[in-house]
Amino acid sequence: MVAAVLVAVWLWVWRVSELTSKESTARYDVLRDIETSRLTLRRPAPKDAVPLEATIDDAMLASNGWTQRNGRALIKAVRRGHPTPGLLVIESRSDTTVIGGATVHPSADQTSFASIGWWIGPSHRRAGYASEAVAALVDAIHDTGYTSVEIGTNESNLAVQRICDKIGATEKDRRPQPLPDGSTVPGIWYEHHRVVTEPT
Repeated sequence: MVAAVLVAVWLWVWRVSELTSKESTARYDVLRDIETSRLTLRRPAPKDAVPLEATIDDAMLASNGWTQRNGRALIKAVRRGHPTPGLLVIESRSDTTVIGGATVHPSADQTSFASIGWWIGPSHRRAGYASEAVAALVDAIHDTGYTSVEIGTNESNLAVQRICDKIGATEKDRRPQPLPDGSTVPGIWYEHHRVVTEPT
C-alpha cells in the first residue's frame, strides 16, 4: 500500500500556480528543515529533480489522483528552480538519498490549520519512513503556531489511516473528494491537535 494522501498533495497541484505575490509564497514557507533520527525534510533544490522524479511512480500517481502531467509539472518546477511553495523533499540522513516528498498547505490566517500530504518512493516503502516523517512534520507545524493539522485520504488507504491513528489524529469528516485527474473518491479527513498539558 502506498503511503500517500490526497489533501495537500493535490491541492499543491492546483494552488501553486496561483501564488504570485511574495506574501502568498511566504505563507507556505513557514517551516525550517526538519530532522528525525533517519530523515531530513527540507525545501527542494534543482539537484533534487531527478531523484524526486524517481519517487513518483504509477502507484503514487494513482493514490493521489494525479496525472502524468501533474507529476511532470512538479519535477519541471523543481528542476528549473521555480518556487514550489509548501513542497518538501524527504531525504535519508545516512546517504542523502531523496526517498519521497511532502506538502504543506496552510490556512489563510496562518494560525488555524494546515493540511499536509506525503509520499514515499517505491524502493523505500514499508520501512516506517512515512510515519517518522509525518510525526515530525506535524510537530513542526504545531511549533510554528498552527493549532490543527489536517490529513485527508481515500477511505481505502489503510496505510494512511494507520499513520493517523499512530500520531493521534482523529477522524473529522467523510465526503466525496474530486481529484486532479477528474475522478472522485470517498475521502476521510483527519485532524491532529497538539495536546497541551497543564503544569502541576
